[in-house]
Amino acid sequence: MGSTTRPPLSGRARRGIGILSAQPQVATPEFQPASRATGEMTLVEHLLELRNRLFVCAAAVVLGAIVCFIFWERILGWLLAPARAKIPDFKVVSFSPVDRIGVLFKIGMYGGFAIASPIIIYEILAFIVPGLTSRERKLVIPAVLGTLGFLLAGMAFAYYMVLPLSLGFLLQFGNNQIQNQIGIKEYINFVLRTVFFSGLAFELPVIMGLLGWLGLVRARQMIKFWRYAIVLVFVLASFIVPTPDPFDQTIVAVPLLGLYLLGCLFAKLFQKPLPQPAA
Repeated sequence: MGSTTRPPLSGRARRGIGILSAQPQVATPEFQPASRATGEMTLVEHLLELRNRLFVCAAAVVLGAIVCFIFWERILGWLLAPARAKIPDFKVVSFSPVDRIGVLFKIGMYGGFAIASPIIIYEILAFIVPGLTSRERKLVIPAVLGTLGFLLAGMAFAYYMVLPLSLGFLLQFGNNQIQNQIGIKEYINFVLRTVFFSGLAFELPVIMGLLGWLGLVRARQMIKFWRYAIVLVFVLASFIVPTPDPFDQTIVAVPLLGLYLLGCLFAKLFQKPLPQPAA
């Protein structure tokens, strides 16, 4: 078969082909995950990050508990010291063969959380940080230090003020007719709960500052709530100091009321300005 000769293209056809070849080629965009394309994390990525941070917190608690297990006898001596300051020959008794093991694990659990508290606080705040602005991220480290400081201050207040007042009244009440036979389990539960809840109560300024920063309440609303706050503070003091002595409860209630006022100040400093109405 002979080769066929194509007819020459017309000038109009040659110009059309030139225009098409001169147009730039548009590259097909490659697929990118939502986290890279928009800077936002998917639900699965959030869950994975939460799992990793919970694992870090759990590991910190376990390591802190191991440290407390090693020094549990010394820690037990510290917990008995407030009672022995009032009654020098104070001793606790064991009513069950497993009481000592239970006390060991309770000291490890509470002590592990106390030692790991800086890491736990940091991991909680770091999980929220990706959603914050660069200015707000600078407040994470001061927030961690402030939260830890208030926690330790509350625990120290309970150990050096609340426990001596409570134990001095409870152990010496009716001492002429009643001999103290305090179980080790009951005593440790009382001391650890008092120290733990006092530490949480001292977090009141941090919580109020956080509520103001989130915009859930305003500092002006907290200040107007002061009458009810006084009642709630004395109710909380009655739980922390389980004695009917109003003097002891007042000693605890006054610092708590001061913390409430400090929380109002924190809410005022950290609250965001209200949006201005459109003109």
